[in-house]
Amino acid sequence: MDQVSYDSCAAAAAGPAGSPFVPPVFLVGMMGAGKTTIGRGLARALSRQFLDVDLVLEERCGVRVPVIFELEGEDGFRRRETAALDECSRISGVVLATGGGAVLAERNRRMLKERGTVVYLRARAEELYQRTRYDRNRPLLQTADPLGRITELLGQREPLYEEIADLVIDTGKVSVPKLVSRILPLLATCNKRVQPPAELPPLECL
Repeated sequence: MDQVSYDSCAAAAAGPAGSPFVPPVFLVGMMGAGKTTIGRGLARALSRQFLDVDLVLEERCGVRVPVIFELEGEDGFRRRETAALDECSRISGVVLATGGGAVLAERNRRMLKERGTVVYLRARAEELYQRTRYDRNRPLLQTADPLGRITELLGQREPLYEEIADLVIDTGKVSVPKLVSRILPLLATCNKRVQPPAELPPLECL
């Protein structure tokens, strides 16, 4: 199963009864970096659950991300994003695709860095533009100069991606299967100590 409902995330945090906690894998990067596609491929290869924070939010709210932005503004969306990230990042073994702007909040960066292995999927602004130019589900790109906007956002966010990344993968024009094959052995050698759910503070759900 690729997705579960937001409300079931907490129940899944510790995994099956009696099983050890498996550190999650968190994918970060700009919109269009391939987090969802590569995340699904990694989850299949690892026989793990996959979640996309944006899709979890859409399921919980019953509307698409642009509608959340329109009704609640970016600040309202970011609050919901942090709550969803807090909950989903507690799930044992999950492969979690985060939103491109999730790293803007220091609390989110701390959660990601402390709770799992962070993989930064890196791409150049021109590549990101080519992948997203026809996508109308990107509220921050509804502008007269989307390439300029992507370049601006990348300049703001890349230092934050790099700050928390355990692995940095250049996506470029490499196929998804090849990228998955490249990431798998790197994950296998990343022996990072993470905080299991038992050590975390209670959830603060919206």
